[in-house]
Amino acid sequence: MSRELGWLEAAACLAALVCADALAPSPAAAQDTPAARAISINAASAGRARDRMPDFAIGADYPGVLGREESLVQLATVQEEIGFRYIRFHAIFHDDMGVYREVDGRPVYDWTRIDALYDRLLALGLKPFVELGFTPHDMRTSDQTIFHWRGNTSHPEPEKWTALVEAFTRHLIDRYGREEVRTWFFEFWNEPNLASFWEGADQTAYLEYYGRTARAIKAVDPELRIGGPATAGIGWVTEFLSYADAHDLPVDFVSGHSYGTKGGFLDENGEADVKLSANSDEVMLDLRMARHQVVNSSRPGLPIHITEWSASFSPRDPIHDDYISASYILDHLHQSEGLVQSMSYWTFSDLFEETGPQTLPFQGGFGLLNPQGVRKPAFFAYKYLNSLGDRRLDTGDSRSIAAIRDRTLQLLAWRYEPPVQDVSDRSFYTRIREPGAAPALNIAVSGLRPGSHAVRIRRVGFEANDAHTAWLAMGSPPSLTTAQVQALHDVTTDAAQSAVAIAGADGKATISIPMRVHDVVLVEIPDAVPAGGAL
Repeated sequence: MSRELGWLEAAACLAALVCADALAPSPAAAQDTPAARAISINAASAGRARDRMPDFAIGADYPGVLGREESLVQLATVQEEIGFRYIRFHAIFHDDMGVYREVDGRPVYDWTRIDALYDRLLALGLKPFVELGFTPHDMRTSDQTIFHWRGNTSHPEPEKWTALVEAFTRHLIDRYGREEVRTWFFEFWNEPNLASFWEGADQTAYLEYYGRTARAIKAVDPELRIGGPATAGIGWVTEFLSYADAHDLPVDFVSGHSYGTKGGFLDENGEADVKLSANSDEVMLDLRMARHQVVNSSRPGLPIHITEWSASFSPRDPIHDDYISASYILDHLHQSEGLVQSMSYWTFSDLFEETGPQTLPFQGGFGLLNPQGVRKPAFFAYKYLNSLGDRRLDTGDSRSIAAIRDRTLQLLAWRYEPPVQDVSDRSFYTRIREPGAAPALNIAVSGLRPGSHAVRIRRVGFEANDAHTAWLAMGSPPSLTTAQVQALHDVTTDAAQSAVAIAGADGKATISIPMRVHDVVLVEIPDAVPAGGAL
């Protein structure tokens, strides 16, 4: 394929239609191009309900960062273009929120800052997935803290903690109403199996505190939902459920975290140089084990919420910025359907200060958006996925999803494969890498309205909605001029390429779309389904 034609033009060309001759590969290129990948869709079929688990929740930094106007502006962009339902973040009881202090030995509660934050989140269409923690200064049992913003992770004084949880829960019901708060989730603590998050990684203490917390919440309203153990690697599930059985404790869901890199669970200072696991099943192994443990417990029907996940647990891993992330995300979300009830991506923005403020435009931050609000490839994975309609159609292909939205036929397809990577992520993902060839999509569609159909094709991959590669091509400037920021926005406008498909009297058409390794494409055919058709 000639470089003069351009990849986006190539992506818009359809088999047996315009551009077919221009796109014919040279004999050498044809020798290297894999056989086509067959996808078959019957647009008139009844279909089935699509699992909307991927848009359930998103993560964020602690309230001191999340509550800033620049963060909320970015979150509004995420909600407008993607639209998550819940948001989870650490340290709702951080001292920056002014929630708890003691005067003459008596507790003083102040919910003002929590109310202001929750009001803004609810206005954006986001319900709290409340992570209960960390320890307010005046109920700490040691000075152990974590992160740049110094969240105290000592075990709180137990009676004071119980009273705080109960008072907080009552306040939420008073302010937002019982029926509303019943739709929220309450999760006790964060990664207590790591000593930095829960002093000593003391399992016995955690389970005792879970019991206190769960009883306090249920005393306010038995219909409120509480769960845990919110562990790294989804650990402690069997012990958690066994303890709950032995002590007659309520558990409404199981939660935990899973990341795709090996060699640890926490990079508190952003200094770890990690590597993506060569096993593309790394996250799925955690999910399957958690489901197995729940199914074989006395509570086999419990929902499982993965309240943090991504390719890497490090907040300074450039894989988060790289174009590979889009196909990685879709591959894992697709495989996790039916195993878990949510996969909360960590996080929506690089305005994130666990290790201190990010100092470069692209520094491996967790976010879907960089500090300047530039959309990363990961952003488009969620945008495309969450744009799909609620009725799903079969495709005969394991890495694609077809759906109907109103009368528009949609196909989301991706090509993920583990990279051949013999160095760490920081070495591998901080250089420009052209992807290899992948089989073209040969899409056979039936059940269309006969006649001519406009086709829209959007893509994310190498140099397609790929701000990180564009920044690398600029020479990786440590700070951006106004013009450079605009240039990065200009390469991430998600402009669609247009083409035409002709459906004969039998309602059949064929579309061919070239692909590269780690590409993601969203193909849409408006008004594809006859009015009053099966869907």
